[in-house]
Amino acid sequence: MKLIITCLLVCLGIKANAQTDGYEPLAVRVLALDTSVIIAKRFSEKMVEFAPGYKLAFIDNEKRHYVRYVYKNEKNETLRVDYAFDIQSPDEENKTPKKAVVDYQSISGELQIITNIYNFLFSANLSADRVMTSSTTGTPIIFNGRNYEYTLLPDDYEPGYWVLTFRR
Repeated sequence: MKLIITCLLVCLGIKANAQTDGYEPLAVRVLALDTSVIIAKRFSEKMVEFAPGYKLAFIDNEKRHYVRYVYKNEKNETLRVDYAFDIQSPDEENKTPKKAVVDYQSISGELQIITNIYNFLFSANLSADRVMTSSTTGTPIIFNGRNYEYTLLPDDYEPGYWVLTFRR
């Protein structure tokens, strides 16, 4: 009987917290979300710094409100940085013209390159193996005080490649 009473007292004395208590979304250092086409281009140029030997192969902007920067190295390996834009209407008060604003961005490349980019964006120091075990869909993140979500998954079309996606 003493054992049961002791167990009850211990259980009642322990404060239980829900798993979501104290959870804070990851913070990202820099993204092109909610920026212009020019800033998106600069973001792509910054990402290629983490992919030694890659050079701009071409820019595909055939689709409306979508642009893809494709970088290749000597082994014909590819780094792709994609953006989708939303056209924002002019503000009635300011009479500003319509402008394209990034609402989606995706980075696809071989695992080590994605690891380098992930470590830069999230101020992390993960190995490629650890990044692989961190695959996720729709995980919340914070950038510039706003909530977004990111996905990290293997690329369906290119074995050995991974895709890091950010969206509003």
